[in-house]
Amino acid sequence: MIRRLIAAAVLVATATIAAPAAAEEPRSPLLDSTLVRLEPGDSGPDVERMQRALTDAGFYHFEIDGVFGPGTETAVVALHKFLKIDRTSTFHALDWLRLSQLPDPGLPNRWNELDYIEVDIARQLLFLVRGGVVTQILPVSTGSGNTYWSVRNNRWAGSRTPRGDYTLDMHQYGWACDSVTGWCVYKYWGFTPFYGVHGYRSVPAYPASHGCVRVTLADADWLEPHLFLGMPIHVWDKPPYIPPPPGIGPAMVIPPE
Repeated sequence: MIRRLIAAAVLVATATIAAPAAAEEPRSPLLDSTLVRLEPGDSGPDVERMQRALTDAGFYHFEIDGVFGPGTETAVVALHKFLKIDRTSTFHALDWLRLSQLPDPGLPNRWNELDYIEVDIARQLLFLVRGGVVTQILPVSTGSGNTYWSVRNNRWAGSRTPRGDYTLDMHQYGWACDSVTGWCVYKYWGFTPFYGVHGYRSVPAYPASHGCVRVTLADADWLEPHLFLGMPIHVWDKPPYIPPPPGIGPAMVIPPE
């Protein structure tokens, strides 16, 4: 296993020396640990520690087994997409620090909804929100933007994922195959007559679908009990502006609790 150890002393030595404060800020346990670079195929306590940290941050939802397998790879890619850095499956030493200082997810404030899905086309991520809280962040692959020959319509068509506000209005269990095109999708959740969220065998880190929102087969299994017909799904390139609740304008000051 490739390990690049960064001693905590290096972090201290490069910092500005200041007088000790009266009360120190609590330190993240990640900063007090050895920062290790991990790759697919690695195993052991460091991988288990990484899986726990990814679980706490909402990127990992599989068994914490200390094995850097496909589910862990998916979570690491999701983390890198979230941070807008290279979308690799290698967990870099600096990712420990990044995990301990995650920025705000940058989602619109949908004050009038509790359970819904946000699909961020730019970052290629699906955010599952339950009870008004982001509970899971999954990597997706949406429409490639290319044109292809549509066998069904006998014409050229564009591979574009529709943007806008929809609801999940159709669901298919297991595999479903189109008799005309031969394409097969897994656990399909439709939000328009032609597009939906579904599992697929190929989910690259970039837009590659014909317009649907692809997730891995394992993520499709995990999503199954967390979605429901009628659930809102919002698809956008950049977060839309949501007007504040009635009676709360931009000039109104809300006193702190």
